[in-house]
Amino acid sequence: MTGGTALRSALLALLALAVLSGGGFAAGDLFDDDYADCPHGTRMREGQIADLTAARDAEERDQVNVAWTTTDPATWGLGPNTYNTSLVVILDDGGDLDTRTVSLGTGKATFTDVGIDTEVKVQMAIVADTPNGAYLISDILETNVNPNLPAPSFTTRLGFLVLPELVEVSNGTFYYVGYNENFGNYKATGLTTIPRTARLRIGLAHGIRQELSLTTLYQSLRGSDGVSLYDSVNFVPDNADFDAYVVRITDEDGDVLPGGDNVATMPTGTPNQWLRVWGIDGRRVGELTDNDRVLSNVRLNDGGRISVAVQNLSSLPAAAGPISPEGLSLFAVGIPGSQAVALFPDEHRDFPIDMLASDETYKITAWAVNRGKVISSAASLTVHPTDKKTNISSITDYANAGGTAVTNVYVTEFTVFK
Repeated sequence: MTGGTALRSALLALLALAVLSGGGFAAGDLFDDDYADCPHGTRMREGQIADLTAARDAEERDQVNVAWTTTDPATWGLGPNTYNTSLVVILDDGGDLDTRTVSLGTGKATFTDVGIDTEVKVQMAIVADTPNGAYLISDILETNVNPNLPAPSFTTRLGFLVLPELVEVSNGTFYYVGYNENFGNYKATGLTTIPRTARLRIGLAHGIRQELSLTTLYQSLRGSDGVSLYDSVNFVPDNADFDAYVVRITDEDGDVLPGGDNVATMPTGTPNQWLRVWGIDGRRVGELTDNDRVLSNVRLNDGGRISVAVQNLSSLPAAAGPISPEGLSLFAVGIPGSQAVALFPDEHRDFPIDMLASDETYKITAWAVNRGKVISSAASLTVHPTDKKTNISSITDYANAGGTAVTNVYVTEFTVFK
């Protein structure tokens, strides 16, 4: 018996591997180049490692976190060969293979500098090192990270509805952050709200929808061509198997807020209907689309250049026009029957109304998941809410059409950092 044959026989005996499954691993596996199949076709019994998962990190887009479950290696029957046996994890993102060799009993590995927006394959196996080479002594586990959805969007475009037409506003942006169903950035005691219990709402639109113009969506939803675009365009491709978006909210120190740690969204019931956007009466379309005043329901801080939000009741320039009635009302731009509108989000998540404290900065991050796997890049929004007490005697809105007497009214200026 040659030395190499004797060593292999001793290894197999010490491993006490009883399952002679035969059958080498298929050509093309990530282990092919540097690892040999066990010469006797021996495999560890099933269950030593299982539940291999891989997901992109929500904070670092080029990082993939791999995890698995493992039984106690002391029960594997490896004997003295425990010190020559390890877990090998290989990641393929279309470039050079990245390999991690970790000790038995480890349950995770992290890969950095992974290609962004690319399909990633991860394979894992138990490997025994011998003087004759590294042998696979387990079947290969495999999982994939497939970003087959674009990152979600916290925004949608704005238009002015002058029946029966809609005019899309240049630079008009509506952010899905605010209170209640219509994302109005105000809260008051005694106000009828939908949902009935007032809460902070974060909304998200499918990234694919953002590629379509608001005018096109409006025309299709009117049914002028007999086919709704929501019926003819698949905003979530079949191969995505989309479950939900996951939302995470962190404070200035990077700490996750209680109740804001990886919470799933739910479908918005009326994604093909229109939000009636709240703002200040008495301004013309041209004034609302000036380069220095982007039409938005939040203030935008673009590198230190801050635009005025349409709902800002305290720092509007003198040319902003009157506030009518005493407080908030539907947009009127000097054209009878017109109003500013935006599409409902596709998904949303509700949080307690006091989730965000005034004069603090928060980062909201969201990504798509399916069965616990990340299937999109992450999108993030940095906001700084500031609550301001406002002297309003009544509010007329979509839920209080006739005007509702209110007390303790606060308008929240959400400053978004671009």
